Amino acid sequence: MPTPFAAPRAARTRTPTRDRDGLMDAVRDAQRALVAHVMPEVVARGLTPHQFWPLYYLARGSESHPAELARRLGVTKPACTASVDQLVAAGLIVRRPSAADRRQVVLAVTPKGRRALSAVWREVDGWIEEATAGVSDADVATTARVLRVVAEQLQTRRPTGPKAGRRP
Repeated sequence: MPTPFAAPRAARTRTPTRDRDGLMDAVRDAQRALVAHVMPEVVARGLTPHQFWPLYYLARGSESHPAELARRLGVTKPACTASVDQLVAAGLIVRRPSAADRRQVVLAVTPKGRRALSAVWREVDGWIEEATAGVSDADVATTARVLRVVAEQLQTRRPTGPKAGRRP
């Protein structure tokens, strides 16, 4: 079933250097395959997907404000707060006053949270290594760079039309 954002195939032009269908299909397929491998590991560690992604993003950087985390996850602030509450209750992250502005709260991963993520990634890293075994390091780096550029470009654009602001 085509996505609601896809133009009919006949309406799209395709050139060898701009295979947009191929890019969209590859992104979707890679995401589905990765999630299919990651989520069972997440669940085996006692986490839900709604807990894993905030923990993952917080662990990749340093402290983060809740509003920034919600933006990064692409969820509403209340949805993010619910996940954060669960992670705090489980001892996987902490809330603390910001060093820059004590009126604001920042979120940080605890050592217990880092151990939980480490257990998941020990398995996932092996799968990714196997999946990219026949791909050069340069191609992996190029793919990551291109996907980041696409994501950044799309994030800077505001959707227009009747479904603007709604997630598919």
